[in-house]
Amino acid sequence: MEAAGPTEKPFEFDSYGQRLFIAIIISCIFLSGVFGNGLVILSVFLSRRLRNVTNVFVVNLAFADFLVCLFSPATVIALSSRNGWPLKSEFYCSAAAMIVYVTIGVSLYNLASIAVNRYVLITKPVETYQRIFGKQIVVILWIALLWIVPGVLVILPVIMGISNIGYNTKYHSCSDAESDSESSSLEKIYDLILLLGLFPGPTIVLIVCYWKIYRHVLTHSKRLALNKEESDALSMTNDSKGATKSNEDTGNMSESNSCASLPRTGVSDSETVEGSIKPKRKKRRKKTVKSNLSRRQVEITKNLFYVLCAFLVCITPYLILLVFNDDGPLAAFAPYAAACLMINNCINWIIYATKHPHFKVVFKCILTCKWREIPEPVGWLRDRGDGNKLCPCC
Repeated sequence: MEAAGPTEKPFEFDSYGQRLFIAIIISCIFLSGVFGNGLVILSVFLSRRLRNVTNVFVVNLAFADFLVCLFSPATVIALSSRNGWPLKSEFYCSAAAMIVYVTIGVSLYNLASIAVNRYVLITKPVETYQRIFGKQIVVILWIALLWIVPGVLVILPVIMGISNIGYNTKYHSCSDAESDSESSSLEKIYDLILLLGLFPGPTIVLIVCYWKIYRHVLTHSKRLALNKEESDALSMTNDSKGATKSNEDTGNMSESNSCASLPRTGVSDSETVEGSIKPKRKKRRKKTVKSNLSRRQVEITKNLFYVLCAFLVCITPYLILLVFNDDGPLAAFAPYAAACLMINNCINWIIYATKHPHFKVVFKCILTCKWREIPEPVGWLRDRGDGNKLCPCC
């Protein structure tokens, strides 16, 4: 009987040049993410205008990204080292891997919470929004759950021995530690727990909420357009009737009738000016302000939807590779998928800086050291006058 051929050597990411390339990318993510997410947190701290319930979730998301970027040098060290993990303890590497996994779940649950917040704010009455998000304790407990649920899903299996997180000798990175063949089935169970616990629920909430927001905004826009057409048509009809009546009164009425009617016409015109035209102008002004507020909320929601799209684009390659075997044909792309996932941690603040109508104003004031121009600054910043010596660049 012919002997079996040699088994195929397991994949190892041993190209030092490629590892250095990814390490450089992660170093850039570290610099941009720490700076940008710190800027988001500082902006909400300095400006009262940014202190609303939606931005509580935005800051929570920024804090999660900030943590990942803060621990990303562990991956740079792992990729750059030629002979395994160079430090005596793997604690930093294990902590970095655990934080990445936890914050993936936190980000997904956080994005779903933002979607729920925008859905209730835009489509429901103010009373409903206040009943759900108006109490501080509710928001605090909500934020706590966003960390507790992913934390339990990630950390509990590690404590139970189902998985081991630390330095991975196959990819020379901080992620799932290399396990023996007997533990491979447990690793698959761990991946399945993460996949089912972190992704389906938030994804369904995101799709449903943003779809309903889109439907509501579309219906609202059509209704506004229809009301505008009816208003324009009514205005033209009233102008035509007024002109016809004026001509008839001038040509057909007698002088006595005309003189008798002049006082009433004058009073009527005066009442029209004071009682009808001005209130109409006020109503029109209120309607315009309400419409502007609605457009602003839609604009903010659209920008937060861009954040969601960026997250999905960055995480999709990693999710695809999570389904396949580590030694499969796509194993060589796993380090690049992980780097793509980490890029998301430094993207959100760029979206806020270029698209968000409130954040970009505060960002500009901070970066140019124009502290007095920050919208609704906190009390201690307002009391410092021109804000001298608040930063070295001033």
